[in-house]
Amino acid sequence: FTFSMTGVTSSQAYSFTLVLANDATAGRTITWPASVKWPNATVPTRTTTASKTDVYTFFTYDGGTTWWGNLSLYNFS
Repeated sequence: FTFSMTGVTSSQAYSFTLVLANDATAGRTITWPASVKWPNATVPTRTTTASKTDVYTFFTYDGGTTWWGNLSLYNFS
């Protein structure tokens, strides 16, 4: 999957939570936009196990030029 974050107003702050629930097919991957910055400059490894869920949180303070991402909850069933 490839995600994009659009529809925000410049110079405004926004946040959202993304719940990614895997279906019965294991091994799905994600491509994040280059505008997403992660802790320690390392994209977290998502759960690729079938029927598992990860929860991400994102925020921007500059209208979407930079998004700060975090894997909040990992590997839930």
